[in-house]
Amino acid sequence: MSFTNPSAGDNSMKIAMGLTFVLVGVLLIFGIFTGDTLLNAFVNLVNFWPIILVFVGLSILSSIKGLRWIRYLNALLIIIFVLFTFFWPSPFLSGERAVKDTVTLEAFDSSRSIEIQFNLAMANITVEPLEEAASSTAAVIDYTVRGSNLRIEEDNTQLSQKFVIRPDSNISWLGTSTVVMKLNPNYNYVLKFDSAVINSRFNLEELKVDELKLNGAIIKAELSMSEVGPADIKVNAAIINSEIFVPDNVRSILRANAAIKNIKADLPYTGDGEYVFEGKSFDFSSYISFDSAIMNLKVSD
Repeated sequence: MSFTNPSAGDNSMKIAMGLTFVLVGVLLIFGIFTGDTLLNAFVNLVNFWPIILVFVGLSILSSIKGLRWIRYLNALLIIIFVLFTFFWPSPFLSGERAVKDTVTLEAFDSSRSIEIQFNLAMANITVEPLEEAASSTAAVIDYTVRGSNLRIEEDNTQLSQKFVIRPDSNISWLGTSTVVMKLNPNYNYVLKFDSAVINSRFNLEELKVDELKLNGAIIKAELSMSEVGPADIKVNAAIINSEIFVPDNVRSILRANAAIKNIKADLPYTGDGEYVFEGKSFDFSSYISFDSAIMNLKVSD
């Protein structure tokens, strides 16, 4: 058995890299490349990465004399896979769900602060006010976790409660979790989310969220700031695509640190190095901190 063209694998990689750069360039030129596009490509790559092993195997086979035609098949398959990665709508962004369940978190009468922490691999997250509930209800959570249920660990003191919510099985890292959490406006909250990829929407206008922390590799977040109390919001990720809605009665101080960043503000602001948004009259100040390598951020009312 003889081998020829030992660089066949290198050529396949060049095709993949070249096509990816060309595709991203074209999308940027026509304004089609968005945070959603990047999120979609990343999630599809995570879900279908074993296909890359097929390409490596075909590259090795194409170096065998008599099987050179495989290199053309491999190149075609790579082109199809790159297009698939960017344009196939992943369940993560389309909101596809599996089995749904609901849990209710109960608050003690003496509780002054309630901390809720989520540890999920990839998650669609929505946080919004609970319209009608018993006074003892801290949160109602509708969730879907592929391959697992959620395990809730509780740690209580006389004045505070802490709920740590994570999958009951390690299998769930293969899929996407969907969480819709409704909070009681009568309580103060500390919310923490740790995930590799987060696609989130936080409607905090009527909620007293003292602290909100998001940590991940890629984060997309829509944040509507609280109108009823100050908040300390921190978002840390390699890539951030976010939109912040600032009400008129809130003074918001924004710090955004990134190697590459695009910040668009529809509201007047002051400050150098940090952005200070002041309404006509404000009752309190909220702090927002973003740290990432690549950031796309919009601030509006």
